[in-house]
Amino acid sequence: MNEETIHQIFENALKDPELFSTMDIETLLDSIENEKNEYLDEKTMGDITQDIYETISEVYSIERREEICNKLVGYRYVDLLHELHKGKHVRWIRHNEKNDKMNIQNDTGPKLTNGGIVADIKFLDNGTHVLCKNAMGRFIQYKFDDCYTFQKLSVDEQLILMAYEHISTKNT
Repeated sequence: MNEETIHQIFENALKDPELFSTMDIETLLDSIENEKNEYLDEKTMGDITQDIYETISEVYSIERREEICNKLVGYRYVDLLHELHKGKHVRWIRHNEKNDKMNIQNDTGPKLTNGGIVADIKFLDNGTHVLCKNAMGRFIQYKFDDCYTFQKLSVDEQLILMAYEHISTKNT
């Protein structure tokens, strides 16, 4: 199954959710094999959204959480380095205990970056660093361990999540 076919199925599924009832979901999931997607096994879009909400709850006040969640629609939280894919867009939020407590008290919270495309992952003496290229063509490097990282979901990943969601609602 090529990228164009997958994109067409995704667009049709967004327009008509009943389309899933005429598809063989298991065959569809088996056919998307160009990437490792174990981190999506049995997850739905709701699970992905819940992961994001729980993560940002640690650093943002209740008032700011909805705003940040809206900015992260279409992203997934990446807490394990092997789930971070080169060539995909990421955004991150810097965190450390001292700043987190101060930011929650003064109701601002740390900044959600505009991010960039992951170009490389470096293992240095002081930790793991992610090298990204931003929209201006500049390279930015951040320390993975000091940030909450969110990676943009590809069309394939969104289709997988929609299929798992359909399977879970069908089985209940």
